[in-house]
Amino acid sequence: MINFTVYKNGKLFTDDLNKQFIKINKSKILFVLHGLFGRGKNWQTFARQYSSDRDQFVITVDLRNHGGNKFKKEHSYLLMAKDIMQIINHLGISKVDLLGHSMGGKLAMVIALSYQNVVNKVIVADIAPVKYNEDSQNIIDILLSLDLHSIKNRNHADEMLYDHINEKFLRTFLLQNLELAEGKYRWSINLEAIKNSMRDLRSFPNFDHSSLIDNKILCIYGEKSNYVKEKYFNNFNNYFSNITFQKIEDAGHFLHVEKASEFYEMSLNFFKN
Repeated sequence: MINFTVYKNGKLFTDDLNKQFIKINKSKILFVLHGLFGRGKNWQTFARQYSSDRDQFVITVDLRNHGGNKFKKEHSYLLMAKDIMQIINHLGISKVDLLGHSMGGKLAMVIALSYQNVVNKVIVADIAPVKYNEDSQNIIDILLSLDLHSIKNRNHADEMLYDHINEKFLRTFLLQNLELAEGKYRWSINLEAIKNSMRDLRSFPNFDHSSLIDNKILCIYGEKSNYVKEKYFNNFNNYFSNITFQKIEDAGHFLHVEKASEFYEMSLNFFKN
């Protein structure tokens, strides 16, 4: 089972989960699904605040081949959806809300389309159910090219990465996946598996368009992002009959970081109404 963390009342929920199935089952649950190269910990501030404001459980996950999970050769949206369903079944949860960013946003849509009876509302953050021409292949190749044995410390790793990536935020985001174990640096993310699966990750699985699902879906997207454009709205409409769109001005792809307060308020208002 993939790693997951439970938050309640603004704190880590550390009770024995095996004894809490009934309690969790009767509560509203929000699953937060991170993007490519991310991990559940990226969303801990959001999860703490939301679990406090809404007095409900929030579960963040480390998706397949991310966050220190056991490496798997196969990596796809359908497999990641099964991973999430394994947690849902393990905890005895009957209904969930989903919030997913980027790769996690595509995953949230896949879960909604594959397991409609389990899903309530969904927020898709800055991604569309389309095939993108650009991918993260170059970033993966850069990370794989780093000589991990020569890294002295994290600052040194940042300097090495600066030769290829100028943006400080992106370097910091990527280097969260660099960990020191037994005196040696290694990647906690399965770069090879993700590289081999990039064709699938930049696409979207095929689903039957004959019957639209009527779950409430909100797509929040950044004005400056290239991942969600108005021409993609019809692609959403091919799957979802009850979808709305909200744009955050002056925000890019990492809108939940760049405009954290606006993103949080939009999310809170959507789920509570």
